[in-house]
Amino acid sequence: MNASSDRQALPGIILVVIGFVLLAAQWFEITGAGVLAAIAAVFLATYAVSRTYGLLIPGMILVGLAAGVGLQEAGYDPRGELVVIGLAGGFFGIFIVSVLTGHPDRWWPLIPGSILSAVGSEQLVRGTVVADAIARYWPVVLVIAGVAILMTSMRTRSPGSHGGSGTTSLQRSGQT
Repeated sequence: MNASSDRQALPGIILVVIGFVLLAAQWFEITGAGVLAAIAAVFLATYAVSRTYGLLIPGMILVGLAAGVGLQEAGYDPRGELVVIGLAGGFFGIFIVSVLTGHPDRWWPLIPGSILSAVGSEQLVRGTVVADAIARYWPVVLVIAGVAILMTSMRTRSPGSHGGSGTTSLQRSGQT
């Protein structure tokens, strides 16, 4: 077999393995989290062999869901907040694996991961003292971000520049 025929066979192999997992789930005592984890393992093992980014995405999303559903099935998450946070973890996992494999430019998973984290966390702390504190003091985050931006802009200015002169420090010192 060559690389082209291997790629063509890959979807068939994935479907066969997922089919066996789902069939086994009907005959044996396998939880929803177990099924999700088994399907995730198929995608992640195939990603590990082929390095096809498109397989990492469903694999990590399913790992996150399996973790959240597992916590829910164990009784730790009666309202489903941890399922949402687990899903967020799957997206963060995509980014982490991308960075570790030399692709830090694949930052898009941080967007859905952050949104899902915020939603799940808000649901988790709703009605608690923590939620009340966040509701009252969230503008502090804006102040901190503003101060950080101001400090960065002050640090990047050269000490002798007055802005608008159009000359660089090398030109002023005669080293052009």
